[in-house]
Amino acid sequence: MSSTPEISLSIASEHSFVALPDPELAKLIEGCKANERSAQEALYKRYYGKMMAMCMRYTGNRDDAMEVLNTGFLKVFKSLASYQSNGSFDGWVYKIIYNSVIDKLRKRMKETKTVEVEQDMVVPTIDSSSVQHLYVKDLMNLMQELPESSRAVFNMFAIEGYQHSEIAEMLNISEGTSKWHVNHARKILKQRIETSYTKS
Repeated sequence: MSSTPEISLSIASEHSFVALPDPELAKLIEGCKANERSAQEALYKRYYGKMMAMCMRYTGNRDDAMEVLNTGFLKVFKSLASYQSNGSFDGWVYKIIYNSVIDKLRKRMKETKTVEVEQDMVVPTIDSSSVQHLYVKDLMNLMQELPESSRAVFNMFAIEGYQHSEIAEMLNISEGTSKWHVNHARKILKQRIETSYTKS
């Protein structure tokens, strides 16, 4: 008896960063604390790729991604004095920029009206013959085509691993609305995947 696999992605989150001693990074941090422009530019470049990818996953377009990324980095530079070097700096940076993304999403959610998920709603599943031919980069590209709010909630639930109760609290929405967005995203992904990637 076979079961239908859940969509699973291995994407960097704040929990995946490991704290490692890095003299070069320590020097950059001290330079940024001293407001050295060259150190700030170097730190920005060091994290740009990884953080930009995360922002793009949520916003879906480069302009919005750059906006939240730069807002997040401004907060990073302003908060460096409070960094105690007792944990992963990568994770610390990720959390600050991620919170900037959430702030933007929370504002947009106020303008979005959705129906709440019904208890008997059927959760869309994706056939295994489609999934096995799908690469992570393909799925990420498909996710960019999702409606903005559903894409954001799906990212938080399926990739970041937040529960619906946590998502509801972070975005100021109900748990039912969070569930609706995840199911809506799954339905669209199911249609796109089975249309584009089902082996004939």
